[in-house]
Amino acid sequence: MIILFYIKSFLSKLETVLGSEHFLLAAVILAFFIKFYLVTKLLSYQTKSKKAHSSLVLLVIVLVSIILADSAWILKLMRSLFFPSIDYKYLLFWIRITWGFATVQYHGLALFIESLIKRKNIYNLRQQIFLPITGVLSIFFFTIAFIEFNNPLNRPAIEFKIFDFVLIYELYALMLLSIIVTLFQLRKAKIPKILKKQIKIFIWALMIPHLATELINFYPFNVLHGLLHHKLALYSISEILITCAIFYSIKKVMCLRFLNIEDPQLSKKGFNFIHDFRTILEQFSYVTSTKELGHIAQSFFKDAFHIPKQKTYLHIKNINNAKIQEGYDSTGDYNQSVIEEFISVNNETSEIGKLFIKRKIFLRDDLEFSNFYEEDEAIKKIISFLNTINAEIFIPIYDKGKLIAYILVKKHVKVKHPHKKSEFFSIIEKDQMVLFANYLGNIIKLIQNRNLKTLIRKEKELKEELYSKHQEINQYKESIRSLLNKNKDKKIGIIFYKGRQFIFGNQVAKNLIPININSHEGHPITKALKEIANQVIKYKSPQTSFINDTEGNKLVIYGIQNIEKDHVIIAIHYPEISDIITKHIHILKDPTKWDYLLYLETTESGKLINQLVPGNGETLLSFKIELLKIALSKKAILLDMAQQDLMPTVEILHHISLKEKLHVLDLQKPTTGFDTVIKLFGINHIFQMEEKRKPLLEELNKIGTLFIKNIQFLDAETQKHLAEFIRYGFYKPFKGEETSSSNVRIICSTNINLKQTVQDGTFSQHLFNELKKTSLSMPPLMTLPESELTNLTSGFTEQAIKYNEFKHIFELTHTEKKKIATSKPASLQELKKRVEKLLEKKSKTHETYKEIEFEPAHSLTDPEIIEAARLGKYALRDPQIMEMLWKKFKNQNKIATILGVNRSSVNRRCKDYNLQ
Repeated sequence: MIILFYIKSFLSKLETVLGSEHFLLAAVILAFFIKFYLVTKLLSYQTKSKKAHSSLVLLVIVLVSIILADSAWILKLMRSLFFPSIDYKYLLFWIRITWGFATVQYHGLALFIESLIKRKNIYNLRQQIFLPITGVLSIFFFTIAFIEFNNPLNRPAIEFKIFDFVLIYELYALMLLSIIVTLFQLRKAKIPKILKKQIKIFIWALMIPHLATELINFYPFNVLHGLLHHKLALYSISEILITCAIFYSIKKVMCLRFLNIEDPQLSKKGFNFIHDFRTILEQFSYVTSTKELGHIAQSFFKDAFHIPKQKTYLHIKNINNAKIQEGYDSTGDYNQSVIEEFISVNNETSEIGKLFIKRKIFLRDDLEFSNFYEEDEAIKKIISFLNTINAEIFIPIYDKGKLIAYILVKKHVKVKHPHKKSEFFSIIEKDQMVLFANYLGNIIKLIQNRNLKTLIRKEKELKEELYSKHQEINQYKESIRSLLNKNKDKKIGIIFYKGRQFIFGNQVAKNLIPININSHEGHPITKALKEIANQVIKYKSPQTSFINDTEGNKLVIYGIQNIEKDHVIIAIHYPEISDIITKHIHILKDPTKWDYLLYLETTESGKLINQLVPGNGETLLSFKIELLKIALSKKAILLDMAQQDLMPTVEILHHISLKEKLHVLDLQKPTTGFDTVIKLFGINHIFQMEEKRKPLLEELNKIGTLFIKNIQFLDAETQKHLAEFIRYGFYKPFKGEETSSSNVRIICSTNINLKQTVQDGTFSQHLFNELKKTSLSMPPLMTLPESELTNLTSGFTEQAIKYNEFKHIFELTHTEKKKIATSKPASLQELKKRVEKLLEKKSKTHETYKEIEFEPAHSLTDPEIIEAARLGKYALRDPQIMEMLWKKFKNQNKIATILGVNRSSVNRRCKDYNLQ
């Protein structure tokens, strides 16, 4: 009972809103403008068929009559609400005029729906009887409007009787009978599918709702009286419903080539599928054979128009010998000889050939619909041809007036897709097919006339060169930005050295060197300043050197003897570009590499490389520059270095390349079978036996680096696919023809002479040719000059000790450095470990082992972990860094060791950040 009460209450409120004159006025005005828009739109269309033109005129007459009826309602409501002083006779005059047009409206709607299914005369015996009746009824209302113009209060009784007769006549004799006749004709006559669809839309979405609303308005059922007592509410609902029905039906039908009309504005509209078409264009750029075009055509028609792949065929003519060659997968499901014969008979000069060039696409449903209104002998032959080969779509592809290929879509059961509004193809979709065919024709022409692989390879090389230049520009910007930040307030600190004591000459010097350099004699800064002062005194000439401040930034110190020669003046400041280049210019004589000296000293990428190789000298500096050059490109790389140094180098290359995921393929023995090639490149879906897994090149695309360790162990098939991918930037699945692009960074390593394996026939010549273009060899440490190896040892020593205050205690002596150099370490990591063990031994000798902390980052190679270790306890404040450490280690003790903090601190932060 309560629910029923609320329902009645809700309906009562709804009736109050719908039954108000204000609401009805708003609804009628909105309906008036929607119908007016539809009329103007229909009048802008053009059609060449006289039959179609007459149907279009009937539809316009119907809409105009409905608009006039709406205008009468607008005038009536405006007078009732806002202008009651207007004489009623003017309103009644216009109402009678609209009643006259109402009879025309219903008869026009009945004629229109029947005209759609009849080719010729629609004025049969039934219509010849009804037309005079309609004319008399219309003339009656027009006449009485003028005769009774000045007598609005005493309306004749015959007017109401005629009005009641008109309602019965319109609804039953005209509308209902026309609907029945039309539905009967649909079942009996052979009518094109598009036209059947249009008629059903008009009947079920327009005429039947129109008939129902009129019945409700003039003969409301008792149940409606029980729910809605106010008649205006019924008028409001019916007006809204009929407007929606008109708009929906006309809009829906317009998508199906209604009456063969053409929209003059259509050519100005852009395509909405351009964004998705980028993928197709990218696939075109990697095509190397005609077989691949067949796969692309199938994928395009499936993705864009939901046509099953097996129903789409592409066939290409050989330009040189005018014969049809198999462009892709001729299965024999249709008679290809029929196609060849039809094309040869109807060449470019024939009527059908000219029609092929003009129309560019042939859909059987469209042709049958066009021929229904305007018969054409050439179109009849094409329809017969499509029926013979059981084709739904035929798209000829021409080049300079000559047929070079065609796309064929076989007839198939159309399953309505949720993203496709109709089972038929709209004008826009047909234009999309033509656009695809045009691009396809250009690619076919390129393949048959030029070496497309050469173009693709050159394009890839240009992209790689452009990428390298872009990265170099970024490095240069970062360098300049770094130097400007330090030198925006260019100030020089002055220090005097006299009587073995340092005296600060200004406040800038104290800011740059915050330690007490007279008492901290073992501090590296103090030692560097003393060394500069002693060299000035000894050689009687200016001396320059570099030191690091307490935060690790580079400082230039310049010493010169004063005029009285009793003390030394030392200037200290942040370096400029000239200072950095001058530091190593005597080692590096090639001017083209001077820019990279700047990048090594001022950018984050350079700092990572200096962290890996903390030494200088002609050999080491050349290696670091080559490493930075390669890191700033995206070419495939072949590394030749000690096994222990591979991963640190790969991680730096991966980090500088801004990739997110590093995948290592560690080959310990020669691969057999096809597991490796399938893992990297995938396999043709036909041979996919289990759940499809993405190939690594797809999985790592745009985000990853692939490191193949011991590339000499790859099998021949994988080498072949890898060589093609490195050369062209695209790959094919194993035993497949579809091409896919990927920008995965490829890094390979070997510890043997690949050139010899190529000569022995155990390694691919093509893969070797690609890999040798960009290779990097680490100079063996045992071959380094003793000065460079000693310098490298000093660099690792400085990295290892966390606190500068203790560096003088642990500084390796010349003898200790020479001892390490004599031991001939095989790799950077081995040298680093020897330095660390020696430092631990010295700390125990000084009984400071427990107090002294070694730099955690010293033994790390991952740049992200190195940065975290540098931050130390401050890394605990950054949720992202903590999340990264937890993902890599999953161990709080290890994280605490890396950051140099207590485990309890790490545990507390892990709880705060929900890292469990």
